[in-house]
Amino acid sequence: MKAIAVLAAALTVCISTAPVFADESVPGHAVLARASEDALILWDASPVVASIVKNRLSDADANALLERDASRVLATMAPNFGGETRSVTVRVIYSKTGDVSPVYGTPTFAGIERYATLTLSGPDVRSDRDRWRELGAKMALPPWFTFKVTGLLPPRS
Repeated sequence: MKAIAVLAAALTVCISTAPVFADESVPGHAVLARASEDALILWDASPVVASIVKNRLSDADANALLERDASRVLATMAPNFGGETRSVTVRVIYSKTGDVSPVYGTPTFAGIERYATLTLSGPDVRSDRDRWRELGAKMALPPWFTFKVTGLLPPRS
């Protein structure tokens, strides 16, 4: 009986610490990396960044697109945050590519770029302040969203 209790406790820990993934409607891949007081979502925005480069978007348009998509990532993850969450940050990252490999004939992996962060307070995430989760594609995001660019986008020439 004691072994069953220990097994149940271990299973509960495994389930409660398993990563939570965003739904498939969000471009890229997002993972809830930390669900504590200062929660962290890692969002691999590589498909969006590739589209930005392909369409040669300006920095302002690229940032508006990435901020909007980061808010969509956050909206899908919002149900995972409880009352103890003080803040939530979505870290926007993308995979950098290097030269074309002569062996494989494809671009090589050149690392990860930490491009930007989107941060909101825990109470704002839990509420639907200004109905931020349902904002249309053409509507401006609320001014209390904090989007900070920390990296560089690939050249778009």
